[in-house]
Amino acid sequence: MKRFADMGVVVVLLLSLIVPVMLGAQTTKEAFEAEINKLVELQKEYVNHMDEANKAGDLNAYNIAKEQYDKVTAEIKEKKDAFASQGDLESKAKALVNRGLNAVKVGQYADAVTACDEAIGIKNDYAKAYFVKGIALKKLRRYTEAEAAYQKTIELDPNMSRAYFNLGILYRGQDKYTEAIKVYQDALARDPSLAKAHYEIGYTYVKQKNHAKAVSAFQKAVEVNANYDKAYNSLGVSLSSLGRYTNAVDALQRAVALKPNDYKYHFRLSEALNNLGRYQEAMGSAQTCISLNNNFAACHIELGKAYEGMGDYTSAIESYKAAAKNLSYKKWVDWKLEQLRKKAQ
Repeated sequence: MKRFADMGVVVVLLLSLIVPVMLGAQTTKEAFEAEINKLVELQKEYVNHMDEANKAGDLNAYNIAKEQYDKVTAEIKEKKDAFASQGDLESKAKALVNRGLNAVKVGQYADAVTACDEAIGIKNDYAKAYFVKGIALKKLRRYTEAEAAYQKTIELDPNMSRAYFNLGILYRGQDKYTEAIKVYQDALARDPSLAKAHYEIGYTYVKQKNHAKAVSAFQKAVEVNANYDKAYNSLGVSLSSLGRYTNAVDALQRAVALKPNDYKYHFRLSEALNNLGRYQEAMGSAQTCISLNNNFAACHIELGKAYEGMGDYTSAIESYKAAAKNLSYKKWVDWKLEQLRKKAQ
């Protein structure tokens, strides 16, 4: 019966290699079930050894097999308890991150950071905890720490497109345009449907005054999301900057159709129409803009230009004077009124 004793030693050594005790380690449900299945198979082997030893009347071999069976049984219980405890910790970490998200929503950013740090203390590989922490840190203007939090998120979850996107926003806000565009592209590589990333690439090119590349990015944004009014507006503005006013009008009309109550969209449309000499249409867009926001001086300027283009200088002067109520436009309006007086002479 020495073979039973030898087998017990071998199996114990094997067990120590394939099923280490779970002390604070995180494991997936699949890995846990695989470990338990291996232990159950070992239990069955020891039951067979016990049966054989019992039939042979070998009490020593039986006791050895029984001892190993008891160890495996204890190991199964220990692993089940540890996995259940891990589940409790994960639930607690998740609850803390949700608390952090709620804190962000109500502007309690320091509380959000604290909640996320607590979650990380429980589960230090929890990517979402770092992600939410990054959002809160950015709001607190702790930009270096926010960048580190987003980078840690990406390290733990390389496919989280939102982490790349938010990191891009952070870089762009710091005028790190090259870095911003790179991580926006990384976001799109993981989620091609992320229209906002195309938009932000376009906006970053606008910041660099590269309207040709901005147009390309905004066009991709509206290809991905045909109802992206903000992207149509920005596309129209960049096209206008390139002197492509006809195309700009098409884009801006789309923006207005999607969001008719945005006065700035009507302003941009009136501006493009004026540049095309389509003064009657420009007047209508400017008047709509003013009806939505009478204090927006730039729309009074465009309305004045439309009247001037149609030869109605009296109405143009009144519109320009209305714009001059905003002191930042007064100097320009004074110059413009002098030009109109000269025309009238």
